[in-house]
Amino acid sequence: MSSPFSHTFTILLLIVFGSSAALEIQEVQVPRYKVRGSRAELSCRYTLANATLYSLKWYKGDKLFYQYIPANNVTKNTFNVAGVNIDVGSSTGEMVVLQDLELATSGTYRCEVITEAPLFITRFGQGNMTVIDLPESAPVLDGARTSYQLGERVVVNCTSLYSKPAATLQWYINDHLVTQANLLKRYKLQKERDGLETAVLGLTFVTARSHFPRGEMRLKCVAKIATVYFQSQETSVIETGYMLHTQPEERRHNENSYFFGSGADRCSAGLFPLILVALLNT
Repeated sequence: MSSPFSHTFTILLLIVFGSSAALEIQEVQVPRYKVRGSRAELSCRYTLANATLYSLKWYKGDKLFYQYIPANNVTKNTFNVAGVNIDVGSSTGEMVVLQDLELATSGTYRCEVITEAPLFITRFGQGNMTVIDLPESAPVLDGARTSYQLGERVVVNCTSLYSKPAATLQWYINDHLVTQANLLKRYKLQKERDGLETAVLGLTFVTARSHFPRGEMRLKCVAKIATVYFQSQETSVIETGYMLHTQPEERRHNENSYFFGSGADRCSAGLFPLILVALLNT
């Protein structure tokens, strides 16, 4: 015969372990990257089984900025948090919509779901969002000349202006990524107005024959920020004197063709002096 204590303990176990399935957060979606000035939808999908929603709350860091309580006369409430601009009309009991994103909007966002009394089960989910201020233009190339001699040093810079975070820069020579550290000069990030940054990457090397296939070399700089920005700038330079040292080869080829032509022509040209001598001696 079971004791009243064991019977009570069984009921408590059912409440505790049964309640764990009463509220489950299925998915929290926070955009990883967004562009400054755009909108962002933050969603918190959950399931309720034998429970009623008491509230959905959203926090940036540890600061509450949105609260949805369906039992209240005013179901939606907002609280001032720096960088968080809420589109209240588009926000719901599962989603909060942010508008006019700023650099200060970047951060960790956490949703909190709570069921009604008497259990007040609470579940959390979170994600990080970074707001990006894109560069004002494609990367700028500086220092490249129109032509170089073999054995001459090339010194060029690539600059990506005014962004947050700073763009990641890469140099390519004839579509080959430059990875040798001794060819690259990494400059310290330049701090600009409004917290923006300018990135500069230098490239220096001595030209060789392999750099000028068909007398031309292409230099390209690529600027990237996360998965939302990709821009490149390219310039072409020629090998000094390339046409000069190829013209004699073309002229020799033309001279040979002009004087000798086909095999039959060469045979006829060789026999003509012998025939002429024979006729004069008759």
